[in-house]
Amino acid sequence: MAGILDKFRLDGKIAMVTGASRGLGRAIALGFAEAGADLVLVSRGKEALEETAKMVNSVGKKAWVFPFDLFEIEVIPKWFEDVIKEVERIDILANIAGTIYREKAMDFPLEQWDRVLKLNLTTTFVLSQQFARHCIQDGRKGKIINIASLLSEAARASIPAYAASKGGIRQLTKALAVEWAKDGINVNAIGPGYFETELTKPLVEDEKFTEWVKLRTPLGRWGKPEELVGTAVFLASESSDFITGQVIYVDGGWLANL
Repeated sequence: MAGILDKFRLDGKIAMVTGASRGLGRAIALGFAEAGADLVLVSRGKEALEETAKMVNSVGKKAWVFPFDLFEIEVIPKWFEDVIKEVERIDILANIAGTIYREKAMDFPLEQWDRVLKLNLTTTFVLSQQFARHCIQDGRKGKIINIASLLSEAARASIPAYAASKGGIRQLTKALAVEWAKDGINVNAIGPGYFETELTKPLVEDEKFTEWVKLRTPLGRWGKPEELVGTAVFLASESSDFITGQVIYVDGGWLANL
């Protein structure tokens, strides 16, 4: 009989991680590998993906590299079928890829609004749709992990599209969880606080903004990508089988603070 800690393992599982070439996506991919999963790595940059693959291989796990532009939504269904033909199955889908554009709402370009919503929200839905169809057709359970944000609950000036997309992720996570629960597919999300990544580098280097982050966050600092890994592994594992439709905020206490 498996012990309680064994339920946190991902041995024998195959996980697809988008945005796996850097930042939170790379950290989560490596965390899955250390927990025992093989990885399907997705991002636009082949060279960076291959670096992630080497890291996965270094802990004794297999990695498939699939460079793909996730903005090409119309192509995703056929592309996903091709991935399945090569890897045979996917047990876990981690929708980590995302983008942001900063501009005051009054001056926010419509093309950037469309771009942010497309990658952050629509691509997440289409990939989840393909994954669920794959699991249901094969009669297998599955786990979907989305990336929400503090902006799923609160707001800041100059990022209206990002806030809208992450609010949408919160509700999409609930909607898919309710619909696919009967099929054995758990759908949850992680809401990171302020984390140091390539995407947030300009903000980290802004002394005034970093001071605000430290003052606003009870733990008094930026998060590190590896600090998101435990939650991701938990939501991908058997230990979270009775959890669905939830957003778990990993934010150093930010949302709890008035």
